[in-house]
Amino acid sequence: MRKIIFGSLFIAGLLWAQGSQPISQQDINLQNEISDASNQDITPKSVEDFFDEFKEKFQIEYGQTANGRTFYTGSANVLVSDTDPQFSKALQLAYQKALMDLQKEFIKDAFGRIATEKISIYEADNSTNAREFEDLPKGGTIEQIFNKITQLAGAKLDKALNDLGVNVEGLNEERKKTLFKEEFMIKNMTNAFGKMSGLIPVQTVITQKRGEYKVGIIAVMSDKTRQIAQDMSLGRKSLITGKGKEIKEYLPKETKGYLNEYGIRLIYDENGAPVILSYGNWGFIPVANNNRMTNRLEDDAKKNAATQADAAIMEFVNINISLKDERTTGEQYEEIIKQSINLKENSTQEQEQTIANIIDKVSAKVKATTSGKIRGIRTLKTWDYTGENGVEYVGAVRFYSYDNLANTNEALNPKGSGTNAKASGGAKPANIQRQSNVVNNIDDF
Repeated sequence: MRKIIFGSLFIAGLLWAQGSQPISQQDINLQNEISDASNQDITPKSVEDFFDEFKEKFQIEYGQTANGRTFYTGSANVLVSDTDPQFSKALQLAYQKALMDLQKEFIKDAFGRIATEKISIYEADNSTNAREFEDLPKGGTIEQIFNKITQLAGAKLDKALNDLGVNVEGLNEERKKTLFKEEFMIKNMTNAFGKMSGLIPVQTVITQKRGEYKVGIIAVMSDKTRQIAQDMSLGRKSLITGKGKEIKEYLPKETKGYLNEYGIRLIYDENGAPVILSYGNWGFIPVANNNRMTNRLEDDAKKNAATQADAAIMEFVNINISLKDERTTGEQYEEIIKQSINLKENSTQEQEQTIANIIDKVSAKVKATTSGKIRGIRTLKTWDYTGENGVEYVGAVRFYSYDNLANTNEALNPKGSGTNAKASGGAKPANIQRQSNVVNNIDDF
């Protein structure tokens, strides 16, 4: 906004200085550039803005490129703010939720079955006694209560009502009759179950809007990524190759850069062989005046981060997902008459009500499971960082490569059989907005 105001004042001043002299084309171009919303640097960006920029950069239409690569996006809100000591953990959990959101879209696309049910209800009571309530049954509980009320008061009354099984609080009896009701409901039920492999996150973003943080993920799947996943599951060297460099050159140059990286990346090493790089992130809360306990908490957090990284690699190879999504929408209009009886005062009141509702209900359940043994995963780096608001971050970078696999097989069995290996195992808001580096070009996938 500041840029637009400055530009407008500049043009106005130019006009005042020149009087009735014509404006030059250069001035017109300047004003057009300032006024063009598509050229403005809008900050902060939303997750959706990042998604749109990515689609435009790689010319993605309807989720696909010309070469059959399919892109998916997912997002999730972060539970706490950046001033909370648990912020580092909340970011990782939000990433996991965003990834599940993305996986859900794939399963729904590939295996989803949608059933739609429409229900229309119309009721009208046009009887001459529609607004009249029938008499209460004689000798029933209500009559007994009325009799007690005329005889007792205070605590004695409450005890007598309790003996009759009546809750003494409120002591109101309410009856309702529907005079007119019109309801239209639509139920859409999506069920899907399937197995996926080869889904590679390309970029992650963390944005802030109205004080709330959000994590977004862009991921891709192609024949090439599925083939690499299958080769990993079978423990064989992949025939897929690409243009690459030394693995460490893909890592952030500074420790702070690791805060932007979540999940896995598909890269190619200096020999052109595919490598799965996996970033695990977590955090811890230091114990005041107890360095020994703090160090142990940090070590445990790094082990947790390594586990997160290994799990992400497993999900790339093979994951089973089930989805059950039920959404009910509709509208409801109802005219009713209500009769309220105050049992203590022995009084009756009747009133008519009109209710109009728009119905929008969601019930969704997604379950993702993965299991298996992947040999050839090793630690490339562990790190720790204290953030802007004193939040403690830690992480581990794990990676899979066929060279790792071959080396492990050789260590376990010099003859190369290698079939019995064990599996490896109070500050101001910082206004954080960041995104991971894109280390790929479109031909990598």
